[in-house]
Amino acid sequence: MKIRVEKKHIPFIILAFFGLLMFYIGIFNHYYFKTFTYDYANYNFAFWDYSHFKISPIPTFRGNFLQDHFSFTLMYFIPVYWLLNWLTGTYTLIIIQNSLIFAAAWYSYKLVKLKTENIWLTSGVILYFFLLFGRYSSFGTDVNLAIMSACFVPAFLYYFEIKKYLVSFVILVLSLFSRENMPIWFIFIFISLIFLHWKEQKVVIYSVAGILISVIYFVLLFKVFIPGIETPEVKYVLFNYSALGATPAEALKFTLLHPFETIRLFFVNHLENPEYNKVKLEFYITYLVSGGFVLLFRPKYIIWFIPIVAQKVLNDDFFRWGLATYYSAEVVTLLPVSVFLILSSFKTKHLQHIFAGLVCAGSLVMTIHKMDSSNQEVPWTFYKAKIKFYDKSFYEAPFDVRKVNRLLKHIPGDARVSASNVITPHLAQRQFIYFFPTANDAEYIVFSMSDNNYLMSPEENQKQRDMYLNSPEWLIVGKEYPVFLLKKKTAADSLNPDKYGSFGKTDTLTCNFEIVDRNKGNVLFADRTKADTITHLNYDVFRSGKSSLCLMQSNPFSHGITSDDIKNIDQLEITAWYKGSENNAFIVIDNKKNLYQKSDFTQTTDENGWRKVTLKVSFNENQKLPSTIIYLWNAGATPVYFDDIQIIKRQY
Repeated sequence: MKIRVEKKHIPFIILAFFGLLMFYIGIFNHYYFKTFTYDYANYNFAFWDYSHFKISPIPTFRGNFLQDHFSFTLMYFIPVYWLLNWLTGTYTLIIIQNSLIFAAAWYSYKLVKLKTENIWLTSGVILYFFLLFGRYSSFGTDVNLAIMSACFVPAFLYYFEIKKYLVSFVILVLSLFSRENMPIWFIFIFISLIFLHWKEQKVVIYSVAGILISVIYFVLLFKVFIPGIETPEVKYVLFNYSALGATPAEALKFTLLHPFETIRLFFVNHLENPEYNKVKLEFYITYLVSGGFVLLFRPKYIIWFIPIVAQKVLNDDFFRWGLATYYSAEVVTLLPVSVFLILSSFKTKHLQHIFAGLVCAGSLVMTIHKMDSSNQEVPWTFYKAKIKFYDKSFYEAPFDVRKVNRLLKHIPGDARVSASNVITPHLAQRQFIYFFPTANDAEYIVFSMSDNNYLMSPEENQKQRDMYLNSPEWLIVGKEYPVFLLKKKTAADSLNPDKYGSFGKTDTLTCNFEIVDRNKGNVLFADRTKADTITHLNYDVFRSGKSSLCLMQSNPFSHGITSDDIKNIDQLEITAWYKGSENNAFIVIDNKKNLYQKSDFTQTTDENGWRKVTLKVSFNENQKLPSTIIYLWNAGATPVYFDDIQIIKRQY
């Protein structure tokens, strides 16, 4: 049977291709453990909690989900949980969100098709929908209410346009209850609809009614509903517009009394840090080049962008102003409809085709350009490994994901669990889940040695991991390095000490620079392996014995110490004592490929003025290379003396 592709099939081919791409990126990120506690673990817990008809405090958050966002969106999909979650588990929300994106693209196509049968415009709107940069930057945040709620808008516009007002009213209600910003957005959507259909009395009447409904709900939301769920400990914290006022009422008053100042704030950095001066400009340039310039041909379409741009650029958080994560989700959902409805109003097909090609080409070029973080005003806000799906970093996992997924299956579904950042989202559908190192009453702890809680320093993270690994109250019941699974020891475990395998193995090397092989000219560790050469020995300054290692500015590096058993080492802890200029003495480890780390500044000084410096390294499997060396470094101009080196090798 021969399949014949015709012009009419092009929109569906584009939709299918990019729809699958969206699902692929979202699911792949989660499978490769690139989703985070904030927010995907919180979303998964709330979804599980709602689906069991509860509204519980999120164990990894300061309150329940409604206290963070007054939204019922996740509740809409409780039937999907019971239909699919037995199979899709913590991937269910990713599937739901990408299904909504798919639907938004479909309704954008349907809307444009109402105005034109030009296949290049109906195909173009779908292509354009999926070429905009914000469609991909949103993957930096996994799943978010802003992305989901924006997807209701094209469906609403379509049913309103074909005069199925009951269906559009239902979608309006779902939209209003989906997120706090939706009432304001819909006020401006209805104003736009009045301008677009000002000759149609029925449309104008329904639009005015829509404005009234949106205004009433907005007032109730901030005067009744949100205050009603606040507690002394948990206040609503998402209205952050200090340049306008402390409350929505104050912001409205400021806007009415100071319209020109409000307009100015759309374009200037209203925070004190000059580093953010170009962030707003970057947003405008990106989306003007990506087709937004077409709005200038029909300015009435700009109206429904006002609130969604205002919520971005007037916020106190500069992170929201630019291109980061999901903060352009509403813009990139509404822009395709607006641009291609304008193009459909152009007089000639030739002109339509030219501009359709321009906006698609502009968005493609700009998206590829911004996929390089060096082309962004705030590069660290771009999660390349989660977003740039054609880059090799996208396909790099922090560990063996198949083995770790098998390891997680050993945790009972109802167990209380503390997990590290990228593991928590996979385990969040349970009553008790904690963000490691918070453990509370956890029965299991699972963490990766390279997966830090970003709320504390790397040193504190490592200290907490070591504490649990070496605690007599916890058993290491599984290991797929660098991931460890620990179980709280019970009375039954004490009676069966052989039930779980032992993973702990430690080897310690010491060197006080006293053991010398003069025939070979080497200084030796206690086990007679080479530590350095005798050319660096000094007999005038020492901490113990009668000699130390002296490094000068002319010869600042010690001999590189290698380890034949590097493949069997999970963690190295290296300490040395030094005397010399403070903050110029370092221990360094370097494998010449993907690991370079040096010690931090000293925290311990003995009674004779010798300072202790420590370097602790936890290896990923791909970092355990034969080329790995450890050496001492004098980074200053004056001599530094090192003594009493200790290297602890740990295999868990």
